[in-house]
Amino acid sequence: MSLRDDIPKLLAHINDNRPLLTHNQKLFDIYEGNLLPYIEDALRSQLSEQSFEQARHRISPLNVLIRLIDKLSAIYQQKPVREAMSGIGERAVPKDSELLKWYELTLRINSRFNVSNEFFNLFKNDLIQPYVHGGAPKMRIIPSDRFLVYSNDPIDPTIPTHIILFMGSRVEEIGKEEFRTVEIYHIYTDEEFLIVNSDGEVEKKSMVALGNEDGINVFGVLPFVYINRSNNLLIPKADTDTLSMTVLLPLIMSDINYAVMFQAFSIIYTLNGKLPDNFKMAPNSVWPIEGRSDEEKPELGQIKPQVDIDQVLNLIQAELAFWLNTRGIKPGAITGAMTAQNFSSAISKMVDEMDTTEARNKQVEIYTDVEADFWELLLNQMHPVWVKGSLVENRTIWTPTSKVITNFAEQIPMVRRGDMIKDLKEEVAAGFTTRKNAVQRLNPKKNEDEIDELLGEIDEERGFVEEPKEIEEGSANE
Repeated sequence: MSLRDDIPKLLAHINDNRPLLTHNQKLFDIYEGNLLPYIEDALRSQLSEQSFEQARHRISPLNVLIRLIDKLSAIYQQKPVREAMSGIGERAVPKDSELLKWYELTLRINSRFNVSNEFFNLFKNDLIQPYVHGGAPKMRIIPSDRFLVYSNDPIDPTIPTHIILFMGSRVEEIGKEEFRTVEIYHIYTDEEFLIVNSDGEVEKKSMVALGNEDGINVFGVLPFVYINRSNNLLIPKADTDTLSMTVLLPLIMSDINYAVMFQAFSIIYTLNGKLPDNFKMAPNSVWPIEGRSDEEKPELGQIKPQVDIDQVLNLIQAELAFWLNTRGIKPGAITGAMTAQNFSSAISKMVDEMDTTEARNKQVEIYTDVEADFWELLLNQMHPVWVKGSLVENRTIWTPTSKVITNFAEQIPMVRRGDMIKDLKEEVAAGFTTRKNAVQRLNPKKNEDEIDELLGEIDEERGFVEEPKEIEEGSANE
């Protein structure tokens, strides 16, 4: 069966996954910094129109998602070590090592894989596409709102057999002042490639423009690496809690801001009194209330709402901590109750001191396999085709029996700096380590010369370097 025969099933597959694509598009939008519209939509659905217009100016768009994903995506912060190895477990020939190094530098490999790691933690899957542009190899990381995978594998349906890329849309005129939007898809299998629109028609002109009128996949394999957190599903289910919590936490903060506005501007009321026609409200509102009888004396009073801010802040802390725990993250400990005075520093401490060891270990295992698949695809399948077509300047051919082994840096168990200082101070005092070694552990990124310079500055500042005392006349040492 050809790819053209699969088009109706693939279009149905796209429509079936519209909710997931929309969800992922929202996550991507928020991760790129556009959180405010989603908080406004939530407030608009909960408040009257008048109340919303007052509350929208006090929205607190604190984007926890960006910090969370950055904290989770740490396996490429320390550069992994890649080695070209022969099929018998020995170092590969020098030309293979040189070709590997060339691709690492040209592709900016660690930076691109770090983006992949971020999308993996954001969506639970993503897609890597090596390609050539302008005579140089490139590496595209595709977020999960812009592609779908499909499988008709009769043995293992979790292995993709089709990749569908969403390549935008165009507007077509269908009548006088009548238009419609047509989506464009690029569809790949091991052997074929087609450009198809949402009506199921093959875009022949576009394929001719790409120089691939026959729709052949010249690589003989899917030219992508698909990364999937789920071991059971071809497409992982969306983490709906991620989107909900990302909006809920700043929404609660906005509720506090809205309530504080009324606490700051108390309401004045009149009882059994009539306000003049030209009366001006200051600072916010006056409520005229009719008495039960005309005999009651006029009265002027004040209503001052009370907001238990500290209790709401502690609710935010509890919600955030519980959510992080469900993601396999141990939030940083906060000493004492959270108050309006320490809220900002407390949340920062909770996020900055998150222990992501469990999540990191799982990611290292996954990305070790991802790197192996990527280098196998790039060096054995795609690079020879690029060399044959004179598309890349490096014409070295990779030894087919060689492979790339990637070793990720070992993560040092997270220890709070204050605790480390206390422990090292005791070790130095007991003679279990040297002062230089202690300073080195506190400043792991400094080299030996920088450590010596730092120790010199410390000694000078604290007066550890002293002039030798003069020997007094008539002393025992004379």
